[in-house]
Parts: sequence; structure tokens; C-alpha cells
Amino acid sequence: MTIKIDFVHKFKIDNQLVRDFFRENWKRKIALPDKNFYEWQFINAPENKSKDYCIIAFDTKKKKIFGALGINKRTFFLENQPIKSAEFTTWAVSKDTKKFGLASNIGSKILLFSKSKFDILIGMGSTEEALPLYMRSGFKFVKSIPRFVKVINLKKIEKFSKINKLGKRLLIQWDLKDSFKNKYSVIPVDNKQYQKLFNNFKKKNNLFSRDLRHKKWRFKKHPYYNYKEFLIKKNETNKYSYISFRQEDSIKDFKMIHLIDLYGDEFTNECALNYIVQYAKKNSYDVIDFYCTSSKIFKHLINNNWFSINDDDCFQFPHLFQPVEMRSPPTTSLLYWSKNNLSSLANLSKLYVTKQDVDLDRPTMHTINQINK
Repeated sequence: MTIKIDFVHKFKIDNQLVRDFFRENWKRKIALPDKNFYEWQFINAPENKSKDYCIIAFDTKKKKIFGALGINKRTFFLENQPIKSAEFTTWAVSKDTKKFGLASNIGSKILLFSKSKFDILIGMGSTEEALPLYMRSGFKFVKSIPRFVKVINLKKIEKFSKINKLGKRLLIQWDLKDSFKNKYSVIPVDNKQYQKLFNNFKKKNNLFSRDLRHKKWRFKKHPYYNYKEFLIKKNETNKYSYISFRQEDSIKDFKMIHLIDLYGDEFTNECALNYIVQYAKKNSYDVIDFYCTSSKIFKHLINNNWFSINDDDCFQFPHLFQPVEMRSPPTTSLLYWSKNNLSSLANLSKLYVTKQDVDLDRPTMHTINQINK
């Protein structure tokens, strides 16, 4: 075998070869073989500059891929300093490498190559098979990303959930609490105000870039999902929060909202949460969920009576929805690596990772096929 490790664009091959590799070597049907989604994520992303930075183990003589790691270049701000970084998704090796006992060797070389090209790497959802390889390569592991769920209509979602008497009693108790009293305004996203909001937020938090280029690509140019974005302004102040979300209307038995991003001024985050709950009620949505690593943000969800999937065993809710599927736990994991200053990256109270990041909001093939009908 003449196997070389490098970025896809270095080999000057058609990405059809990479997409076919993912189709043939991933146990579940995933979106990466879809041309529109693959090119949106790995080629059209702002910092990729129309080049495919997925990393492959490629036999240059046989023109065959033996391993692949999805890579999206994206600047990370660590202690407000821009770091050369990447989101990584969907690491896979071919069935042939497993047969000949080469899987671990090729996987190690792919990870070693990725570490030589970037200073920070963050990914989600490691398989049990791949986790030891990541850990031996210096990656750190968070078993369950914090996930929160706001129940609007229990009757619609109850048969898909696990809820006991305590959970039901808490819902009644929370419903009796006083309504939100702060007044706020919901306004379209102004680019200048948004950029100012992001610049202020990254001064005190560690996160991937959310600049205007990235925001436009992520929320306006997605090939299959439509998103809503707003600024929430607390009245009689000059304080703002940014909120983005996606409405899930294709599930047969209930309607839900995926809260994708929420950050901004400390005093307006609860206003933004109240807005999304009132929006859900007004538009007959039954449940809202939100993934977020930062306790600076999710403390507001706890204060506003969202169930914590990680901590509240009295209520559990599916992780996947096309089709609906319960996992244990019904969230996902996080992997991270830093060449320098790992202690800062490991400060999870400052690490802001949400469903906006690392392909956590990837459509299933079921969704893609329904849209393409």
C-alpha cells in the first residue's frame, strides 16, 4: 500500500470519492454522502475558501481511501486570542483496514496529521471504538454535553419521553410561578450591533468565531434548514442578546424548536429565554431544547425551569428526531485538544459550544430525502 495522509484538496480528487467512502463505511445513513450538504459544510464554509480540508488516508496508486476525518477550518478565540483551529466530525476507517488490523494505525496517523495542522481541535459524539484512540492522542473528553429542555405541552410529547411523578409535579409547580416581568423588544439582526455583541462576548468566553461571514454561511446558506435570528433588547437599556433557532415541523406527533445560539449581555439573556418560550406557546410548539456547555449561559435556563437532561432523571427526552430515538444519555459527548494552554480550554464555565457548532445540527438522510421529494 502507498498510503499518504493529507487534505482532500491536495490530492485533487472529486469529493464524490470521499462522499462514497462515508456512505460505505459508516454504520448509519448520514448526510455526508449528500453533495449539497457535504460541499456546504466542508468547501463553502468561510475559512475553507472553496477548498476541501477533510483529512484522508489515500492510496495514491489504487486511488482508494482507507480513512477519513471531516474537518471544517474555523478560528477559535481562546482568552480573546484568535487560534488556528478546526471543528472535526465523523472519523471513519474502511472495512478493509479493520480486516487487516490497520484501523488503529491509520486512525492515529490521521489524528497526528490534524494536530500538526491546527492548534485547537473540537469535535462531538465519539464512538466507543474511537474514544481510546482519541484519548491516547491527547484529546480530553466530556461524556455528556449539558442539554436543557423546556416542556410546553406534555400531552403531545409524553409518550416519547421518560417522565415520572416528580417530573409531572414540577411542571405543574413551575406553571404556577409568576410570569416574566421584564419588558423587552424583539428586533431584526443589525450587523453592526451583532458584531459588537460578538466582540464583547468573546472577551470573556472561549468559543469558535461567530463573525458576520460565519453567521451568514451558517444560518442563511444552509442547504436544508431554515433558521430565525433576532436581537432581544431590554427596554430602557442599551443591552442586547442574540438568539437563533430552528423550527422542527416535520415530526409526526409533536412540534419542537431547537434553540441554536443564545448569548449576549448578562441582563438580557433571560429576556431572550422568555421570548422563545412565548414564541413557542403562541405558535403551538410543544417543546424546546438547547445544548450549551457554558454555565454562564445555562444558569439562566436552570433559573427559568428548563429540565436538565444531564441532571434531572425525572425527565428524559429523545436525542434524535428523524426518526425519534431515545439514547442514554439523550445528549452527545465532546472531545477537545489544544496544543498550548489546555487549562484555559478545559475551563468549561468559559467554553461556549452549542448546537451551532461542530455539526451538532446535521440533518439526517430521512430529512434530506423528504425535502428533495
